[in-house]
Amino acid sequence: MTIVIGLIVHTTLHLLVMNLKEKFGIKIRTIRELKGYSIEYLANIANIDRTYISDIEKGKRNVSLLIIEKLAKALEVTIQDLFDYEKP
Repeated sequence: MTIVIGLIVHTTLHLLVMNLKEKFGIKIRTIRELKGYSIEYLANIANIDRTYISDIEKGKRNVSLLIIEKLAKALEVTIQDLFDYEKP
């Protein structure tokens, strides 16, 4: 039990110090993986270059509203869901 609590606290603290691009990238990757999509598949359905998506997931891109909208549609979630860091 202590280990689990320690991991939860560590994860929560890590999320607090991460920047917005990193949090957004992790959220995209989490949703993509939960849906069983490869980066290539997501790139095709969102009409975004696969290397751009990879960079987003690594927190290396400052994403535009147009790209956020494309990702939300392709992942079949709301834009708000992409910024809800409390749940996957």
